[in-house]
Amino acid sequence: MFKNLLIAGLAAIVAPAFAAEWMTDLDAARTRAAAENKAVLVDFTGSDWCTYCIRLRNNVFNKPEFDTYAADKFVLVEIDVPRDSSRVGGHENLVRNQSLCEEFKVSGFPTVLVMTANGTVVGGFVGCPASVQDTAQQLDKSLENAQRLEAANTLTGVERAKALMAVYENMPDDIKESAAGLLSQVAELDTENATGIQNLMRETEIMNKLEQDLRACGRNADRALELTNAAIAQVSGSNLQMLNGLKQQILLSKINAAFSTAETVEDVLAVKELYTQILETLPTEEREATATRINQLFANPEELLKQIKSQNR
Repeated sequence: MFKNLLIAGLAAIVAPAFAAEWMTDLDAARTRAAAENKAVLVDFTGSDWCTYCIRLRNNVFNKPEFDTYAADKFVLVEIDVPRDSSRVGGHENLVRNQSLCEEFKVSGFPTVLVMTANGTVVGGFVGCPASVQDTAQQLDKSLENAQRLEAANTLTGVERAKALMAVYENMPDDIKESAAGLLSQVAELDTENATGIQNLMRETEIMNKLEQDLRACGRNADRALELTNAAIAQVSGSNLQMLNGLKQQILLSKINAAFSTAETVEDVLAVKELYTQILETLPTEEREATATRINQLFANPEELLKQIKSQNR
């Protein structure tokens, strides 16, 4: 029994010495990654306020299994944006970390980016996977993308541009904005638009401008809907899907407001028109069933108005 206790005690003393090191200087981490032939894993976190960041740290990154998994693959970096700046050594370091979040277009926490030693983002994820195993599966995809990037860099001209675009397209959608540097490389190589990069860059500009315009219009739902409709007409693919979702949210907010103030049958029919606009945002196969439900809801506008007034009292 004494022997078992001794072994357990030694394990408790020795184990922390093998815990993974998390650096806080991204430039230094990239230098080390180049020397050790590893990728860089960057955890953008809010360590004293972000619930999911804390959960990711406790349930994944602090686990010995993660240390074992990451040891020969990554140089680990924590870019922390806490409320208490003393956690990162003061205001100057906090500002530096905030600037890195802006540089890599980090808008949600936690965001985990995997990048090469030269700083090219190749993958990652947003949020908190359930376990070390789930996290490793996502990070393995990033490492595969890093290998694709390495192969792409052996090519030249348009062929290299196509290979780099394939790397970009293989990333999760919520990480792609952080990989703007990769798109810049493709654009420089592909001046003839063989990869469709010019279309993608144009749509990126449209999406960025829409974001700025929506912030400027504040709570003006009519203006937000006008701006979103204009952008929808100019984008495709995942951008179109995203904007259709945004349009649904705006319309639903207008519907809730209209229901709460409805006084006449005409008001009720105006709400029906808003519901009808939602049909435009849905996949074709869902529209017929949704239209049927809308017609059923508004089959008797007078009775519906009575119900609305009763609920609003």
